[in-house]
Amino acid sequence: MADHPASAAPAAITYRHPSGVACIDIARHMSFCLGNAVRCVWRGWRASTHDGTSDLQHAVFYIHEWLGMEIRPRMPLSRRITDAVQRFAAVDDDACFSTIIRDLCRADFTHGNENAARHALNLITAEMERRKETQKMQDRETA
Repeated sequence: MADHPASAAPAAITYRHPSGVACIDIARHMSFCLGNAVRCVWRGWRASTHDGTSDLQHAVFYIHEWLGMEIRPRMPLSRRITDAVQRFAAVDDDACFSTIIRDLCRADFTHGNENAARHALNLITAEMERRKETQKMQDRETA
């Protein structure tokens, strides 16, 4: 794959986690649906200018699409992916975020591990609910 200048990619894709791992380091090796889910979670989780809920909703959509496939693509697991995910999880202070990314990778690289995808889906849904409740509380305080 050709290297492209970092300026050509959106900030969410090139943002490097404190571990040194960028979203694209993981997502480029994944199937379309789960790679996009990783991208959406990555962008939605670290959202600073918006609540990120719409990005998380997009991730939920892509995971449901993947779960609904009759035949799921099985992506070849590479050492590069396992190293990136291990580095990422080792430094992540938000264990939920790294668990979601790890589960989506597990689903893609282990013969369509449906349980891992469903676990990631449950964690994303719980985070969306948490954000919704936080927003309600903030709205009440300002009213």
